[in-house]
Amino acid sequence: MLSRNTVVLWRELDGEAILLDPQEGYSFNLNKVGTLIWKMLDGKHTIEDITSAICSSYEVTYDQARHDVEQLLNTLREHKLLSESGSRERTSAHS
Repeated sequence: MLSRNTVVLWRELDGEAILLDPQEGYSFNLNKVGTLIWKMLDGKHTIEDITSAICSSYEVTYDQARHDVEQLLNTLREHKLLSESGSRERTSAHS
C-alpha cells in the first residue's frame, strides 16, 4: 500500500497542499487534485480507490484520472515523498 512519507511535513491552504521535506530542505506544492491524492495516501487506499475518488469529484474519465494519479505518484516517488509496503523510513539518500 502507498502512504505519505512520515518525515514530510504538510499543510493544506485553500484546498492546495504544501509539502516540506526537512531532511532534503525543499518544498513541493500540489494543486487541488494533487492534494486529494496526497490526503488519500494513508496506507488504506489503493490506486483504484484514489482514481475513483477523483472521478467522483471532477469531470474526468477513469483512464485520464488513472494516468494523472500514476504520473503524480511517480513524481512523489522520485522526490522520496512516498512510502510503500509499510516502509515509512527513507532507504537511500536523495541525490
